[in-house]
Amino acid sequence: MKRKTLLTQLKPELDAAHAERAGQLLDAVASYLLDDGPTRLTDEPPAFTFDPEAASSYVPEPVDLPAGMRGADPGAAAEVDPEWMDPFQLADAMRSGALDRTEVLERFRTRFAELDPMLNAFACYTLDPSGGSEGVLGGVPVGVQDMIGTAGVPTAAGSRLLDGYVPTEDASAWSALAGEGAVLAGKLNTQEFAAGTSGENEWYGAVRNPWNPMHLAGGAASGPGAAVAAGLVSAAIATDPGGSIRVPAAHCGVVGLKPTFGAIDRTGTLPLTWSTETLGVLARTTRGAAQIADLLLDGRARTRWGRTCQSAAQAGAASGRVPLRIGVPSSWLAMGLDPEVSAAFQRALVVLRSLGATVIDVDLPDAARIAPAHRAIAFSEASSIHEELILTRADGYGEVIRDRQEAGRGVLASEYLKAWRLRGQFIRHFSEAWRGVDVVALPTSPVPAATPGTTTLTTGSRGPEPLHTVYTRYSAPMSTLGLPALSVPCGFTVDELPIGMQLSGPPHAEPLLFHVAGAYEAAAGFAGIHPLLAREERKEPA
Repeated sequence: MKRKTLLTQLKPELDAAHAERAGQLLDAVASYLLDDGPTRLTDEPPAFTFDPEAASSYVPEPVDLPAGMRGADPGAAAEVDPEWMDPFQLADAMRSGALDRTEVLERFRTRFAELDPMLNAFACYTLDPSGGSEGVLGGVPVGVQDMIGTAGVPTAAGSRLLDGYVPTEDASAWSALAGEGAVLAGKLNTQEFAAGTSGENEWYGAVRNPWNPMHLAGGAASGPGAAVAAGLVSAAIATDPGGSIRVPAAHCGVVGLKPTFGAIDRTGTLPLTWSTETLGVLARTTRGAAQIADLLLDGRARTRWGRTCQSAAQAGAASGRVPLRIGVPSSWLAMGLDPEVSAAFQRALVVLRSLGATVIDVDLPDAARIAPAHRAIAFSEASSIHEELILTRADGYGEVIRDRQEAGRGVLASEYLKAWRLRGQFIRHFSEAWRGVDVVALPTSPVPAATPGTTTLTTGSRGPEPLHTVYTRYSAPMSTLGLPALSVPCGFTVDELPIGMQLSGPPHAEPLLFHVAGAYEAAAGFAGIHPLLAREERKEPA
């Protein structure tokens, strides 16, 4: 279409002469860009950078955190079954001979055969009982979302468009874990190209929730969430462009970290977006998630806080103290919460207060204004990344992601740049909150896990809203602003569906979040509760 026509559609009052001349200028630019060929999935990102720390108006100095008791290692002997052990604990047990590596991995294979036909967590299963090298993860089975490249193993991103695609190199994140002896358990199911948050995939089916297979695991990292919760892998890595790790973590009752933007190398990972997406970690406990995070984070958090995520989590659990200011934005909660989620979150705040925290109402940017900016950025970046496929094989997409990709092509450059400008305003506004609070706490998802086929949800006076909008109400803003966010289990509904609490902090404050989560987890007592166990074993703490 001639750009003159587009200009007159956008501005009907534009006279013909101006439309013709302006259209010719745009035609020349468009022709040049078209001649250069469309963008492909594996192309390098644009030469712009997003640094949430540089964009902030205020970044606080690290606060003093209580140390744990000398020699204390909470949780080290808490589990005796290999499938529930933290990654380092499992590796230590195999290294010492307390557990036989081959027998352990055969046990994981048996669990997969028994449970995955019900859950559909795996895209492909690759566990080799003789695999794994020496290292801190020697022999530990780790799952990888089907967005992350693994040499010689198919990486389809949950899409038929990539059937038969087999990377020749490992993504940097998996290479780091494999270098420490981790065993690739398999590729874990994802919503197509990580677009969506329900856990459903039009081609490969829905990933079911281990706590109740009549419900969804949540997505897009639905496979990682379900596999970790069901004890099919010791931990998993996945992408999170707007809540894709934290939503399934909350809905499956596990711990999920979305780190500060740029803190984990994404080389070799198929992107959905360039500037809102991070790689992150899922594990059953804060300690387990911290162990994997320490192997992947770039070091800025450790340098800033003078401690690792694991040592922070252990100190939090051992000290039982959180002498911090916890900010809770009442304006965000007023957007609507499921009553059971609200009640569980309020109980979590009671626990935090019992640990010495001061809970304060905090003023944050309007979440309803952040959401459109997030979509303008994410949709336009995703459609640019997928330009080649949209132009040549659009019919191969599922309807959900195709609608988003087509919508992204309609975002004007001026609108994309305006969204980036607003993003800067939101970051500066949000960063001022750190003058009065140390951590922000929210429910991870406003609702528990939905059932397959759910398209809208109602949580308050706003009326029915799209499921994606509700699920990511509190997670997408943290992706837009590039802030670290950690989801930790904080309760169950009466139907025994997990509920999560999201802790967020300043850029590169991952150790701070793990300290708070470690203390909360130890006090709340949810970490030792696993799905598929007897009903009487699944109780709320007193």
